[in-house]
Amino acid sequence: MKFLKLFSAAILAVAMTACGSSSKDKAQADIAEPEALSVDALLAAPDSLVGQTVTIEGVCSHLCKHGGRKAFVAGASDGNLIRCEATAEMGGYFPKETIHRPIRVTGVLVEERIDSTVIAQLEEQAKTMSDCESGCETERKAQGQAELTSLADRIADYRAKIAERTEKEGKPYLSFYYINSTNYEILGE
Repeated sequence: MKFLKLFSAAILAVAMTACGSSSKDKAQADIAEPEALSVDALLAAPDSLVGQTVTIEGVCSHLCKHGGRKAFVAGASDGNLIRCEATAEMGGYFPKETIHRPIRVTGVLVEERIDSTVIAQLEEQAKTMSDCESGCETERKAQGQAELTSLADRIADYRAKIAERTEKEGKPYLSFYYINSTNYEILGE
């Protein structure tokens, strides 16, 4: 009888431990998988997320030809793209397999500002560059400059948009956003 009580207690302890660990594992899985934003949702209100870790999902529309260090993830509309920069933490590049595939990217959202100082630097660079060196087509598209192929046209566009934003919002700069990527995953289609 004493043996039966000990045996029952041992079975109960194992069962409680197993139940406890599975709910603990589930809780850890919930923490490990942050909810992903669409590219459109992120770009609709990025200011509040700058400096924070975000997770996005979308289709990788373009990879940088220089070793895959940049991946552009597309939103639902043609012009909504976010640049994801590969970091050493995630291996330093996005593999070719990510192109035209749905991916999930996690990293820190960064704001890049174009102001009069940056424009002056671009003008200095323009003196030694040919017109064909006006930047990656996809990068231009992400900045709303897809049709502008010369650096001079891009600088003029920046100036006009800065003037408009300064008048409307009192901010003498343009904001562009990208993600310093710490992790990525190719999703099933």
